[in-house]
Amino acid sequence: MTTDADRTAGRTLEGQRLVLALGLALVAVTAAFGALLGYALPALSGLEEVTVFGVAFVVSPATFALYGGATVGAFLVTLLLVVRAVSEFDEHAV
Repeated sequence: MTTDADRTAGRTLEGQRLVLALGLALVAVTAAFGALLGYALPALSGLEEVTVFGVAFVVSPATFALYGGATVGAFLVTLLLVVRAVSEFDEHAV
């Protein structure tokens, strides 16, 4: 016989896996879009170099994919850490 606690524990694990899967999918889609942009941008505009925070990067599919994936990944990890920290102060959390 399953109890409410068993059902809640199962949902929590599935929820964490779902959040992780969606986060990884979002990073992968962003990296793919960055690669597409890095491929098309030099051909369409003739742009060969981009400067981000004073550091110059060559425009290529690899650099744009890495930049997009790393940026979105860092944002999502930061957001997750903030949500977990705030949930520690919630007295009515399940």
